[in-house]
Amino acid sequence: MSGITRTVYADESASTGENLLDPAQPVFCAAAVYVDDELAHRVVDAVREKLPPGHGEPKYTSLAKTATGRAALLSAFDALSGATIQAYVAHKQFMVTSKMVDVLVVEHAYETGYNMYADGAAVALANLLHEGGRLLGDAAAYDQLLQTFVDAARKRTRASADDLFAAISTYQATTKPEFSEVSGLLRYTRPQADSIIADIASGRVLDNLDPAVPCLVEACRGMARTIGDFALIHDESKTLARHVELLLRMHEVEDPARPGQLLERLPMTSFGFADSSTVPQLQIADWVAGAMRQWAAQKATRLADPFAEDLETLSMKWLLGGVWPDMSVIENPRRLGPDGSEWI
Repeated sequence: MSGITRTVYADESASTGENLLDPAQPVFCAAAVYVDDELAHRVVDAVREKLPPGHGEPKYTSLAKTATGRAALLSAFDALSGATIQAYVAHKQFMVTSKMVDVLVVEHAYETGYNMYADGAAVALANLLHEGGRLLGDAAAYDQLLQTFVDAARKRTRASADDLFAAISTYQATTKPEFSEVSGLLRYTRPQADSIIADIASGRVLDNLDPAVPCLVEACRGMARTIGDFALIHDESKTLARHVELLLRMHEVEDPARPGQLLERLPMTSFGFADSSTVPQLQIADWVAGAMRQWAAQKATRLADPFAEDLETLSMKWLLGGVWPDMSVIENPRRLGPDGSEWI
């Protein structure tokens, strides 16, 4: 294989852009697959043969609705046992809390000389707020705080810093004494809120809340650890199209977790887009992303979903990780080493 550029295909599932609080879609997934042409065509053709005439492109959302479609998916996944598949998920509500910590509290701390990423405090605080926000304060007020932050951090909405800090104050007034010191950190971040909201309004910061870019980055890094550098083809995505140049030149960007150092190079030789209806590998990437999203959504909501349970073994095999709540980091923080790797 020396001198041959491998091609990886990727897709996402449950993309709602920066609208991360849609209760109908609590989880996002980015998936990347490395499957040779012959196997990809054979697997997709086998699925099509099981569907009624005129079914159209066999997207995951339609296949998962019927017993025939679900059986076809499981058969396809079994046939892909030799393929390289990687997936990265995001718990959307937890991502909102994490982003709120990142752009407000972490920035405030950094201006005082404290790097909350270095000792794991940023992740720990996000988990504390996510776990305790609705339990140790008024649940409706906490939900409104998150929604107001999302509205303030999206260019298309009109919530202001004033609205955000009114929501912070309203929630803070409901918190129990043992939690008020934790949630109260948000009250000191008005300058940081003014700054990020201005950057978003001006267009200097784009897609700040969208999980598409960070999840794809992690899926690609995981893929590269198995197959090395590759060319990437993704299903059509307006969000990702806005960030192609950044992704290809990521190694020229400063790492926010390690001031003064650059981000690790993303192992892609090129990044292009194609129509999933004409590329079997993209159809497979759609199935993987959909299956992972359905499995992870069941974990997030804890609602009964028999097919998600059927996907458990495969999902655990494909899963790289995710933006996901984990209370274990409170007692065992994920500290960063000098190279950006995690020290436990």
